[in-house]
Amino acid sequence: MDTVQQKILEQINFNLQSISLYIEKLSREEIKLDSNKIQLIDYSIYEWLNILENEELKKILEEYNQQSLNDIMNNNFVEYCRKIYLQIEILVNTFIIQKYGYNNIQDNNYTKIRRLQDFFYLVRGGEENFKKSKYKDKEYKTITHIMDIRDIASHTDYNGKSLAERVDLKGKSIKIKLQKLKNNISKEEIQGIFSEFVLYKNGVSIRGRLEEGYAYIQLFNLKDTYFNSQLVINYISTNYSILRHRLGNFEYDLDNDQPLNELKAFFEQQDYQKIKYTMNWFIQEIGNHLN
Repeated sequence: MDTVQQKILEQINFNLQSISLYIEKLSREEIKLDSNKIQLIDYSIYEWLNILENEELKKILEEYNQQSLNDIMNNNFVEYCRKIYLQIEILVNTFIIQKYGYNNIQDNNYTKIRRLQDFFYLVRGGEENFKKSKYKDKEYKTITHIMDIRDIASHTDYNGKSLAERVDLKGKSIKIKLQKLKNNISKEEIQGIFSEFVLYKNGVSIRGRLEEGYAYIQLFNLKDTYFNSQLVINYISTNYSILRHRLGNFEYDLDNDQPLNELKAFFEQQDYQKIKYTMNWFIQEIGNHLN
């Protein structure tokens, strides 16, 4: 290779390196531009967080908020929910401490969901009002979905289920219609029977008119062995003679209107804007009820 050819080759290599560096720079600038377009929670707009006594609280919230930016950029919805959960937990605990005292936070029996519900009791005009609309409350559902995603992702599954499968199991519920129940049967008796299918006793919701002999049973937090609704029906059919002594000559069937798996839908939709809207509402309401 003569000198001229070598110089031409060196110039070509130099040009290629320059082009590569330019493309890399453009890529970095594009990422920077996209990150600026992403609207994170703006904690500076809330007056109650701008007072001196809440300065440290605001600083911690903003730190987790900034960390969530990388999760949005990487489209890591699970990690994003973790960061949002941490902000929810801090805000709820701040509310509980100021309203009910620090000792309540130290009580292990005072679970995070009970703390959240106490907040919603106040916001929605009392426990009775909230319970009537609990399953339709958009803000409550969004916040509990975030908490559920975080909890599922934080615990190892020893049965080999993927995260998506565990979300599906956690969010699934089954609705069963009972008719011709025996007279004077109580909700507690029905709950005791149907707790066979769920992980926790409070996973059995009962509606209807027992005095008229019918009820709608909705089962939440299903055991793995009863994930399929037909397995629940098969169990009732197999054990009908035993159950008849407790429920009477009852009739049973899956309700035609089976519940939507809202947690699964939430997980699949990955609606960052919906979460931001809910968080803005939540932060404002916390402030409203601390003043």
